[in-house]
Amino acid sequence: MNIIQVREHLHRLIDEVDDIYVLNGLYRNLLSDKQQRDAYEKEQSRTDVREKAQKQARPGERRSG
Repeated sequence: MNIIQVREHLHRLIDEVDDIYVLNGLYRNLLSDKQQRDAYEKEQSRTDVREKAQKQARPGERRSG
């Protein structure tokens, strides 16, 4: 292998490492977004259950008209 071939091979390896770094960053971002979305949906579900329970706990309330 001459110096030009070594240099080209090194540049290809550097490009591959850059690609892996970018892909890992994207993966971490997507994973974080999913975790945040799951946490939000879980909290929304809890809120919905609490509201439903509160409504069922007050069955005798009626509006007077």
